[in-house]
Amino acid sequence: MKTLSDNESIQEWMTSDRLYEEYLFFYLLICLFWFFVGLFSIGIRIPVFNDIQNLILNSVWFLLLCVALSVPKFWYRLIKGKNAYLFQATAKVYETLDSIEDIEQREQVHKQITSNGKLPPNRLETLSLAFLFAFILFDILYIRCWIRDLSLVWQPDWVNACIGWIHNNLTLPPLNENRKLFSLSFGDYNGQEKILKEYFGDEWAFLASPFGDAAMFYHFIRVMMFIPILAALSIVLWKPLKWLGMQQIDPRNIHSVMSFLRSCAWSLIFGFFMTIGTLGFLTNANWFTLGLIDQEAWFENLYINGLYIFIVFGIRFFYGWLVFWKSVFLKLVNKASYN
Repeated sequence: MKTLSDNESIQEWMTSDRLYEEYLFFYLLICLFWFFVGLFSIGIRIPVFNDIQNLILNSVWFLLLCVALSVPKFWYRLIKGKNAYLFQATAKVYETLDSIEDIEQREQVHKQITSNGKLPPNRLETLSLAFLFAFILFDILYIRCWIRDLSLVWQPDWVNACIGWIHNNLTLPPLNENRKLFSLSFGDYNGQEKILKEYFGDEWAFLASPFGDAAMFYHFIRVMMFIPILAALSIVLWKPLKWLGMQQIDPRNIHSVMSFLRSCAWSLIFGFFMTIGTLGFLTNANWFTLGLIDQEAWFENLYINGLYIFIVFGIRFFYGWLVFWKSVFLKLVNKASYN
């Protein structure tokens, strides 16, 4: 059997006739447009407004951008018209489905073509894509509007409660003693930790500063959004991953000893990235802190978010193992029942 290289898989995805990927491509372009609108507009200040009023103004604008992100189909129709190619192709698919008289067969075909990406993204998949871009825009809102002069401009009791929860579960140097959920250490590194050490001196001075509250609240938000981000990214990428090389290493496709060993090797790789990403996002309280001070550092930190994609790769991969072992178990049960 011919095995496609990664480049061939990506090229196949770009030129495929699977409607899901074609819709996703245009939806991504539309979301990128609104992302750049937000990137260059969120943070605009009206001189006569105070910090809280400017935060409210920008928050309203942020919510409007979220609404715009959530309706990419509307913008696509507005740009391309109701007779656009994708709409016509979708209509043909549904016409073919409607021509199947047997209801059970029609449902099976619908399920199959949905799995193969022959239908456009459903509402959940569209909203998941919008959520991912909305979270990035919220990052911008938080950095530019919620933080001013290295302190939170709005800090109600519920925000203080969130910050207090992080403090109560925070491990400070020495990190090997009294381990808790999160850790904060400037250490002897030469990267972001060194810059933070120059700013604040040590971890205790950092936590005692107003910016320490802003950073800990931001970490709280990242922790709370970890599962939703993974869920949204998994929903968006679940089908495309099948065509971007995952199908070739998916444990569900194990057919020989060598393919089994290859899947075991991939398990170590995906397990490593999942562990690094999960521990980094959840436990390292100063992983993204410098980006709250310096927007250039924020852009440089964007690559770290790529670990979310590796985690999603791992989730899909280990889901394949679950299906594989379930299949093996059922075969053993059936064999035992016959005996």
